[in-house]
Amino acid sequence: MNFKYKGESIDFELIRRKRKSLCIKMDLNGNVQVVAPMKLSNQYILNFIYQKAEWIIAKKKEMKLISNRKIKREFKDGSTFMYLGKEYPIHLAFDKETKNILVNFIDKNTDINPKNYEGFVIVTNTNDYEKLKKALEKWYRERTLNIIKKRIIHYESNFKDKITKVTVKEQKRRYASINIKNETFFNWRISMAPIEVIDYIVVHEMCHMDFRNHSKDFWTRVEEIMPNYKVYHEYLKRNGINITID
Repeated sequence: MNFKYKGESIDFELIRRKRKSLCIKMDLNGNVQVVAPMKLSNQYILNFIYQKAEWIIAKKKEMKLISNRKIKREFKDGSTFMYLGKEYPIHLAFDKETKNILVNFIDKNTDINPKNYEGFVIVTNTNDYEKLKKALEKWYRERTLNIIKKRIIHYESNFKDKITKVTVKEQKRRYASINIKNETFFNWRISMAPIEVIDYIVVHEMCHMDFRNHSKDFWTRVEEIMPNYKVYHEYLKRNGINITID
């Protein structure tokens, strides 16, 4: 669907679901999606979106600025990948004898490192993009799971309930989620973010054990544990586009 506002064409995808209210979503490419109740009239939806036109136009401009900051990721020397909030170079070490692609991360402050190199070293027998991507994703999944488990332990004294399970998985639109059984699901990419931002994601989900919504009480609870949470929330909004290996 679309309409004109001050000379600009505003297009949006309309999705109907069993829900009570209207919701506007926008991805990093500026694509607008409107989720509406099943029986709500198209005219009512258009009127609602028209009232939000100024916000949509401003948000599109913001998304364009963010998109322009996207870093191109490639599996070649000189490209970079993120880990704990920093960009690190990648080096491909070709070895025909290796059977499986090996991903190593060298920290110049902790590893024995005579060449003072810091970053990723991938030992590989192929330059196939999908195989390299799969190997690096596996590395991030392992790191993310290890970090998340430690951060949950760090914060669990703030809660009367306990996280029952931690799973790292593919999530396109979310950084994390929690169900009624207090089982948590974290996006494998989040180990790319600074540790303070990872802490915010962990605390956010743990606070849902107390409030199963995003009410004022929920955000007050988050702030009790993490007074500067808005800084980390904003980081994800501005830098989420680069928390990727694509």
